Amino acid sequence: MIDAREAKKIASNFSNELGFVNRAALEIGEQRNTLEIIPEIGFCHFHHRRDRQTTIYSLAVRKEHQLQGWGRLLFYRVLCSAIENNCDRIVAKCPEELSSNGFYQKLGFKLIKIEPGRKRSLNCWQYNIVLPLLFYCGGGGASRYDAIAHKENWLLGMRSCGRWKARQHMAMIDNHWKNYNHEHHLKIVRQQKPLIATAFDIEQPEQLLTVLKQASELARFCGRVLLIPKCKVPIPRQYWIGFSVPTSYGGTTIECNWFGDRLIHLLGGSPDAQAHYARHLNVVSLDGNYACKIARWGKSCWQGNNGGIKAIDGNYSAFRLSLEKQKKYWHQDWHWSEEPLFKFLNN
Repeated sequence: MIDAREAKKIASNFSNELGFVNRAALEIGEQRNTLEIIPEIGFCHFHHRRDRQTTIYSLAVRKEHQLQGWGRLLFYRVLCSAIENNCDRIVAKCPEELSSNGFYQKLGFKLIKIEPGRKRSLNCWQYNIVLPLLFYCGGGGASRYDAIAHKENWLLGMRSCGRWKARQHMAMIDNHWKNYNHEHHLKIVRQQKPLIATAFDIEQPEQLLTVLKQASELARFCGRVLLIPKCKVPIPRQYWIGFSVPTSYGGTTIECNWFGDRLIHLLGGSPDAQAHYARHLNVVSLDGNYACKIARWGKSCWQGNNGGIKAIDGNYSAFRLSLEKQKKYWHQDWHWSEEPLFKFLNN
């Protein structure tokens, strides 16, 4: 039980914060794949309950590695595991005097109650998982469009090959499917430690082994790697699948039923096209900058729910309204979730 031994070693430096961490419990977590470990840096021990709650038992990062994104990366991996196990919330308890409370708050947890403990009170934090996760890939956090997307509670992303440099944390790192530079892409992923990161598109079966090797390198620094098959090849289940929505720019030609129940991220495409494919795929996340494109060109916005495109004054106002309507469509209206696959995720 190498991971359990490493986690116990890290936990021993945080006896005041974590209390006693049981080695046997860590070993059980390792067996059940509910122990995330970053060697010599940090760990997180958690549990998926039958009532769809994921409980974080302990999370710690060595002091010399704090404030570098490692704690957030551990949370991202817990979040991905929770999604894979059909959980709808993550709960953590933290002694009320610890600075770690700010960590959970910054991640998006909400304080739901304060419990009396044997020696000190515990803040109870809860993170609600709302699918699909929504990403806006724009200007690396530097543009006004990024600021609007962030305010509308979209996760930010960027391409590793773009002219933009990240001005804040990017939760998604994409790449250019034609001019892929793995070393540069890996460097950006290592810097940002995102929730998801794409690997190079698999256009020919003979590319699979190379892409899998590159994906294993990327996986060290992100929550999950997206593999993007454009031909029918076996995809290991530890990876999520990026479905390249067909557009004039490109896209996959593989029929939807080939993907089965695999967790899917919709890459690009218009909101209408994404809504169409979501009826046939097990979608847990999606991205796009379509709202930005139409706002810049026509000062228009996507209304959602067959509302079409509506012209309004002001490209920033149009962009904000487009994101608002899309978010409402995916997270509140739920028309897309009536197909059988989505009853599994949302029942």
